[in-house]
Amino acid sequence: MVIQVLPSQIRDQIAAGEVVERPASVVKELVENSLDAGATKITVTLEQGGKKLIEVRDNGDGMSESDTEKAVLRHATSKITSIDDLFAIQSFGFRGEALAAMASVSHFSITSRRQGDDEATEVSVRAGGQKTVQRVAAGKGTTVRVENLFYPTPARLQYLKTDATEYRAILKEINGFALTNPEVDFTVIKDEKTTIDLPRTDHKSRVEKILRIKGALIELNRQSTVNRGVNVTGYVCAPGECARSKNQQWIFVNNRRIEDHKLAYAVREAYVQSCGIEKHLQPVFCLFLELDPLLVDVNVHPRKLEVKFAEPGDVFSAVKSTVMESLRSFSMGQNEMAGVVRSFAQFKASGSPARLKVPAVPTAPSFGFGQRYQAEKRDITSWAPGTSPGQAPNSPALQPSNPQTGLKVICQLEKKYILASSDQGIFFFDQHALHERQRFEVFWQEYKEQVESGEQRAVQKLVVPQRVYLSESDVSLLAEQRLELQRLGLLVQFPTDNCVAVLEIPQLLENEDLKSVFERIVAHLQNGKIGENILDQIMRKILEYKACRGAVMFGDRLDMAEMEKLIADFDRTDWKLLCPHGRPNHWFVPYSDLDKQFHR
Repeated sequence: MVIQVLPSQIRDQIAAGEVVERPASVVKELVENSLDAGATKITVTLEQGGKKLIEVRDNGDGMSESDTEKAVLRHATSKITSIDDLFAIQSFGFRGEALAAMASVSHFSITSRRQGDDEATEVSVRAGGQKTVQRVAAGKGTTVRVENLFYPTPARLQYLKTDATEYRAILKEINGFALTNPEVDFTVIKDEKTTIDLPRTDHKSRVEKILRIKGALIELNRQSTVNRGVNVTGYVCAPGECARSKNQQWIFVNNRRIEDHKLAYAVREAYVQSCGIEKHLQPVFCLFLELDPLLVDVNVHPRKLEVKFAEPGDVFSAVKSTVMESLRSFSMGQNEMAGVVRSFAQFKASGSPARLKVPAVPTAPSFGFGQRYQAEKRDITSWAPGTSPGQAPNSPALQPSNPQTGLKVICQLEKKYILASSDQGIFFFDQHALHERQRFEVFWQEYKEQVESGEQRAVQKLVVPQRVYLSESDVSLLAEQRLELQRLGLLVQFPTDNCVAVLEIPQLLENEDLKSVFERIVAHLQNGKIGENILDQIMRKILEYKACRGAVMFGDRLDMAEMEKLIADFDRTDWKLLCPHGRPNHWFVPYSDLDKQFHR
């Protein structure tokens, strides 16, 4: 074996892969430089998804001739003067290897002029080879052209995706910068056609434009977002407006876009624990986190898409609590009729009335619940949200309130829906989803009261230890958390490497499938114990199922008294819009839309 030192040109081309992964990486680095230069207008020109050409032009401060020449050198930077600066980076700046990396794998040129300079400086480099410098005429600012990306490294070039795929990746980068810089104009010209035009605007309008949601955004409450030095602001979608993908989930830390599945999970947990969300849906949100730069390390990923928090638990808690508080404030605003009307998805028609989608009756969760809830008899009139199911019907707490919504029951439709009217329009209620939400809130309140009183600690000793078989890695993880399990009321032993022997369980779980319970506990531990308390997670699923099984079903005939009771209880319900699983429980049609249908 012969050891040899690679030529500098080959070393640079290999190192370029750490920073310049694809055309979107180039755009990201160049737009960051433009923003740090104080640009208020940035134009990105692309050909063939950035493979043939990427040009980023800005009207920023520009650079001197000397700085323009140094900018293409490796390890030349504007943001680091000492080792301590690595841990307190607050700007993007010229990264030491970014422009040099681009220049080593493309036909590269940079042209820059400061205000007051007679001419601009143009520096050209071909695949990391000879550099040429000349004085040219140009306006104030900087223009960088990257042509024929990866042409000297054909092996890397062949791993690029289609032009359309590469363009979508670039678009994500542009949208990310646009969300944090609404005062900047962004333009994208793709194959000689302007595809993106984002003029400067206010923050909310920019978020609405990019998230494609108008009038259904909830602003996070700034007054309650400070949590141990973490400030969380931004917007989340209204309940019922969630999407089928995670494409519209944006997280920024100190104005830098990051990808963090745990923080995204924190947002989803907030929806799960409050208004509910369907399994196949994802919240739409744009979060802006601000915290001391010393408490976040942005240098753990070559492209800085991942960061490391000094106190990740505090950040997770701040995000989750902020979103939950904002969702609750939004829900409480539904008590007034005007708020209710604004919150519903507006009736839209194109020539004929839109049809109401009939949600399916919820099915049982995947793990067992025994038979104790299946034979429960329905009794609508004997209890209400905010009271116990066993409370007497004539109790003062059960007397119907004066509904602020002013709803009047009209009739039942097809033994599925309750039709009611108000001064503003017509309501179509899904009778099952409506009753299910009301029942769940009662059961959940009961459970939380038991938790506060300490009743959840009651345990059931098993006459014969029950054996649960899992993988060796899962059993090992559980063994490490033996004390955590005991705090949950689970007394266990580990007779073999793939077996858990259960001696005691919480009474709340006495009829549950223990294998499924332990699988959920393992998943919770593997995720770093993020999210809701594991016992609360399990009980939430149990109570969702219990609320479903005893609720009015599709096909149940209701008399007028039962319908009036359900609608009266609607006014007492905390989360009015959705069932516990996140499906809509009603649909509102304003009289104004009916008037339009009849050309009134």
